[in-house]
Amino acid sequence: MNRDDPKWKGKGIAETTSGGPKKRRHLIPRTHLIPGPAGLVQLALEKREDGEGVLEMNTQEAIHRAITVPSEDNAFVENKAWLAVVHGGYMFEPGYTNLASVNQMPNLHRLKLVVALVKSCVHDAVRGTMLELKDPTGSILGTVSEKAAQVYDGMLKAGVCIVLREIVLWRLGKISYLNITSANIETVYGN
Repeated sequence: MNRDDPKWKGKGIAETTSGGPKKRRHLIPRTHLIPGPAGLVQLALEKREDGEGVLEMNTQEAIHRAITVPSEDNAFVENKAWLAVVHGGYMFEPGYTNLASVNQMPNLHRLKLVVALVKSCVHDAVRGTMLELKDPTGSILGTVSEKAAQVYDGMLKAGVCIVLREIVLWRLGKISYLNITSANIETVYGN
């Protein structure tokens, strides 16, 4: 629309004082961060838009990093056992389930493949061996059978990665557990 055109004179068209259209600074206000890996992509896009720094990676690399490393958690970034599991390709096998999805499943559900980092291992005379397992998407507890605790004695400790096949999920109230037997443990990657 040409404002100098005589057909628009006297039609109530207001003149703008700015030199051009305003640039939208943020699609989503900074106070409303998208949770999870998408939040990292959101922050990267906002920084690029604001000119607060140069992205050292292209968008696809940023998205890949957001999916595989949702935070700068050194437990995953610097852990040789976790890197070995990732390079082993377990996450791309049919039937692989991440821990966020595991926590959504019904009681007594059998899972084909779960891969997790052992965050902590507690040996208790009453409860037996308990593991706190985590992956980049979430965490869950694991109860280790007495036979599995004997077979893998000394191997199940904080910092190792464990590959579990055909494992059963069970719930006690709102808390989920993986029932780990020696038949379920395919491999333990040491750190």
